[in-house]
Amino acid sequence: MKFPFIRIPADPNPAFPNRHSILRPNIPVRLINPDDRSKYFDFKAMIDSGADVSIFPGPIGEIIGLDIENEKILPIRGISGKEILTYLHKIILEIGGWKYPTSAFFCKDDITFPILGIDGFFNLFEVRL
Repeated sequence: MKFPFIRIPADPNPAFPNRHSILRPNIPVRLINPDDRSKYFDFKAMIDSGADVSIFPGPIGEIIGLDIENEKILPIRGISGKEILTYLHKIILEIGGWKYPTSAFFCKDDITFPILGIDGFFNLFEVRL
């Protein structure tokens, strides 16, 4: 499978005053409830080689029928060092028509964009630029 980087709007800043867009490694993903495969959600997620795990906004898990807060609570820290509470769930990750059973973390409030990290994504694929 090959996915191109997606160009999205970006504001200029002091370091890059002429910037108006940026390329992001966002790919189409389908998240499937392993206990009820009729419940799924399609979205774009960002590939992040700096993320130890795959983490998704809680509402995505709720859409596919997961009881987000009814699973093991695990605190994790991001680049800011701030600790956030996440809930670990078994899921099926579908990318390019291929389905992979894996685990992912869901966060109720602190994350707004889905992230595909080392465990739960990179360990399933050979990722190249």
